Amino acid sequence: MKPLSFLLAVLFLGSTAFADDASFEKDRKAILSMAGDFKVGFHFQETFSMHEGYKVEDKPYTEEAFETVKVVEDSGKRIVLQHILQAGPMVVKHWAQIWTYEDTEILEFQGSRVWTAKTLTAEEAKGKWSQRVTQVDDSPRYEGIAAWVHGEETSEWTSEANRPKPRREEKRDDYDLLVVTNRHTITKEGWFHEQDNTKWVKRDGKAYPLCREVGFNPYLRVKDHDFAKANSYWEKTAPLWKEIRNVWDELSPEKGSIKVLTKADEGRLQDLVSELVAEAEDGKTPGVDKIRETLKPFVIAQ
Repeated sequence: MKPLSFLLAVLFLGSTAFADDASFEKDRKAILSMAGDFKVGFHFQETFSMHEGYKVEDKPYTEEAFETVKVVEDSGKRIVLQHILQAGPMVVKHWAQIWTYEDTEILEFQGSRVWTAKTLTAEEAKGKWSQRVTQVDDSPRYEGIAAWVHGEETSEWTSEANRPKPRREEKRDDYDLLVVTNRHTITKEGWFHEQDNTKWVKRDGKAYPLCREVGFNPYLRVKDHDFAKANSYWEKTAPLWKEIRNVWDELSPEKGSIKVLTKADEGRLQDLVSELVAEAEDGKTPGVDKIRETLKPFVIAQ
């Protein structure tokens, strides 16, 4: 007969495994609940200066649109959500979220369009999900990792990451990157993306914060909006974007750093990817070799 201590240990380990499984399923439910049809707000406001001589922008940035968010991959421990923005007649393949459970390889943005691979230990990643956010062309943007926290009515995930300047401020030359705390909160009405942003100057051997900014992006569920154009676009281009994601995964470093250019001898990355998309919309989805040939000149190992 087994000693009592052995039986208690078995019961304890079994209950721990059950708790881990239950938490994992709650995590997955929270991530998957970010898919659907939404009315979206993009609200940003600089709050105070952190550098002598800088005056914060008085006028807040505010835009509204509609987005449909698709689950384009779900293999259990990896979930990919694709945002497709629809503003009037315009459809834009927007950002994507790539969630990975207990991920031990994270890409950290360094500034100057350089991303560095960071390796975590299994213990550091235990019970946590990474969220890699990609640009509109599916090149890397930023990545953070944290554990989900579940309450009776909400679920929250909060992480920190360095990010490139947003597209709304790409023409600004007075700062170089954002240091961000991201919070995703899931509710019955939809979900909310809050951002605590610090705009940093990082150049010429200097690094200092310029100002602080808050961001608030509500995703409220809608039932009566017509997403036919967005759905049609995605139906035609989804196979292409799957291959583009795969090629970017190939080009992302397991060690060291990469620099992702916006321009090369071949032209502008955005323009060349748009040409691939146009082919897909015409029913001629480019093969993986052509996609790899298109993207590779824009990635330089550091």
